[in-house]
Amino acid sequence: MSQKQAQQPRIGLIGCGAIAESFHLPALGRHSEILSSVTLVDPDLDRAKALAGRFGVESTCGDYRELLGALDGVIVAVPAHLHLPISLECMRAGVHVLCEKPLAENPDGVRELVAAAEESGAALLVNQTRRLFPAHQQVKERIDAGELGPLRRITYAMGEPFDWPAATGGYFGARGSCKGVLLDLGAHIVDLVCWWLGREPELVDYHDDSFGGTEAVAHLDLRAGDCTASIRLSWLSKLGNTYCVEGERGRIEGGAYEWGVMTFTDASGHSRKIRTTATHQTFDDFSARLIDNFLDVLRGTAAPLVQGHEVLDSIGVIDACYRSRKRFDMPWHDAWKTARVG
Repeated sequence: MSQKQAQQPRIGLIGCGAIAESFHLPALGRHSEILSSVTLVDPDLDRAKALAGRFGVESTCGDYRELLGALDGVIVAVPAHLHLPISLECMRAGVHVLCEKPLAENPDGVRELVAAAEESGAALLVNQTRRLFPAHQQVKERIDAGELGPLRRITYAMGEPFDWPAATGGYFGARGSCKGVLLDLGAHIVDLVCWWLGREPELVDYHDDSFGGTEAVAHLDLRAGDCTASIRLSWLSKLGNTYCVEGERGRIEGGAYEWGVMTFTDASGHSRKIRTTATHQTFDDFSARLIDNFLDVLRGTAAPLVQGHEVLDSIGVIDACYRSRKRFDMPWHDAWKTARVG
């Protein structure tokens, strides 16, 4: 091994599912010099070896525990209910962690991870990709600068039929955590709303379509002082995929996939398009930025883009939703209880 290779951070990519294949590995592949220091980890070794051959990674392993003493950092890309135990074990071994969202399923899990990071000195990063969208960052900057005045209402509708090319059945039913669109897509959208507000809002109401298993549609209403927030999520049908942030002095509207453009309307009703100048404009750009940041953190030259403690507010909201969940009224389904036969 050359001196250049020996100096590269040693990384374990734990979990070789769809997010590893479409997001993390292409971004790592931009750094050919580190591929010899990357190990793909998955109990399905055939899957790990296939991806390793495709992306030029030399090493595979079936159990991350075998590698902890020889790694500088790990990317945790396993099903959501495994994020906490695997990240926690890595943190306690002093290994830096970049974890997929959600970092944990409840606030206690987040606190446990943050405490482990503080005790070990290892960094704890979370992939909250939507915070990297230039338009979303502009919203945050304009809120913090007071351009909208005191906030009064935030709405975010995000939905489309589920078509993620999942490599396992962990998204649904007993093989996962029986938590669905709220914990998955909601981990991004609730995080954005909490980030824009700068605090954890109070839960006013939450409904979903669950009968005790994985929910595919979720509605939550929140309040933070004089500002209300409404979030609509769906894995069943296409929603507007738009957001609106309203304050006393104006509002900002945009599309969920419009990375670099939004519309600002002032208090007089005058509207104008705002385009950002950021160079990161596609998902490939965002994955590259995330991995570049992780590599810089491992080298000690940068701070994490999103640290573990920053998602405590959004995980708190999501946990409150699940603890108070109510099912939508479904008269077309419940009618059988009173129907007569014959």
